[in-house]
Amino acid sequence: MEWKSFFKKQKKANLKGKLVLITGAAQGIGLHTASEFANAGSNLIITDINGEKLEEARKRLSKKGVKIDTYVVNVSDKKGVEALAKEVLEKHGKLDILINNAGIGHNDDLEDTSLETWEKLINVNFWGPLYHIYAFLPTMKEAGKGHIVNVSSGQAFFRMPTWGAYAAIKLAMGVISEIMHYELRRYNIKVTTVYPYMVNTGFYKDVESDTLGGRLSMMLLPLYSQKPETVARIIFKAVSSGKRVEMVNPLNNVAKYLNVFPITSDLLNKTLTFFLSESNEKLLEKIPGLQTALLTLMALSSQAQTAAGHMGFKMDELMQGEHEFVNGFGMEGKKPMFFKVTWGTSQLLEWLNPFSDNFMVNDLDGTVTIDGLCENALCKGKLELKYFTEQKIRYTFEFEANDEVYEFIGEKRNIYPWNLPYSHTCCFGELKLKETGELVSKSVTHFRMDTLPEFLSSFKIVK
Repeated sequence: MEWKSFFKKQKKANLKGKLVLITGAAQGIGLHTASEFANAGSNLIITDINGEKLEEARKRLSKKGVKIDTYVVNVSDKKGVEALAKEVLEKHGKLDILINNAGIGHNDDLEDTSLETWEKLINVNFWGPLYHIYAFLPTMKEAGKGHIVNVSSGQAFFRMPTWGAYAAIKLAMGVISEIMHYELRRYNIKVTTVYPYMVNTGFYKDVESDTLGGRLSMMLLPLYSQKPETVARIIFKAVSSGKRVEMVNPLNNVAKYLNVFPITSDLLNKTLTFFLSESNEKLLEKIPGLQTALLTLMALSSQAQTAAGHMGFKMDELMQGEHEFVNGFGMEGKKPMFFKVTWGTSQLLEWLNPFSDNFMVNDLDGTVTIDGLCENALCKGKLELKYFTEQKIRYTFEFEANDEVYEFIGEKRNIYPWNLPYSHTCCFGELKLKETGELVSKSVTHFRMDTLPEFLSSFKIVK
């Protein structure tokens, strides 16, 4: 094997027409992952233990115009999985992509986790994926191609107290999956291991905790978790690019490398154990005021989330400046331009969640005037506050003029604490034809500081 071919980057696969089997696909990550593959033109086999939910999923996915087969399957039933594989292979002759997504959770101290619970977790989260792998692997080997995706968990790295049983099994599955990637390369079979971070799905809705810390962590889940749609898109991209390991969230990388350093790992685990373990609940009660503080925080958090779930905000902003046509789209020379928009969000929780797709992303609508092209044309788009990832604020909106659709992208750049008066007031923009992407004009608009009082007073809460 040549070194160049050994290290060459995988090209994105064309997934149109591929046959994809996804377990646990009636809801959550599984359903949204199925939707991503359906959008790419893949044909689907979706399985779940819940027949009613599975039928609802089939109806939803069928609108995408791809072939869908559904099977009610208990992944921990070896004979049931083998029967599924036999029927699928007899009908289709092959399976291109297997995604082992189905899983269950458990939250309790290890000493209080019964052997029956261990057995259930192992059957679903460990044997379930292996049953499917061994049922479809011979055909993949014979065909000399295929792709297996195993969904583990970020808790394989965090290893949080009260989640020991779940984390141990998911870690084991992750290890097997990562080793399998190398062992199956000789058959041209790809294996991708996925480690989702906390995901705000029904997976956690039945999780109960006997500790204040545990209940608080579950209550705050919407503030630090990712949406299943986001994780599904990440899984789809990992599969299409043939990625070996998908960590999903940067915090998983942090937890993974923290385990390399004994001091930080010990400190983290001691802190988590102190707050989450039932064995420390009585100790927590003895600390003056701590239990009251946590209960108060839970109450305030619950009220805040209830309110924020139906709450947002809006602000009015005016940007004024000038633009200049390019490529003969209009008269030469600089001309006036301004846009007056209202931006904000109706989903404050998502707006505040750093792991949400809508983190600090605002809906935008208003009017734009570009001398020589349009006057007070209605516009609609997004305002993205990319402070932490790109040091930018980005305005993107569309509007119609002269029977054409235009797209404007304007950026406030180099946003750092030492240049906020400049970076927050100066916006560099480009105007393009939406259909062709052809550049129409360039602009520089400004937020005038004398409009700051009006801007701040426009802030309003919306419900």
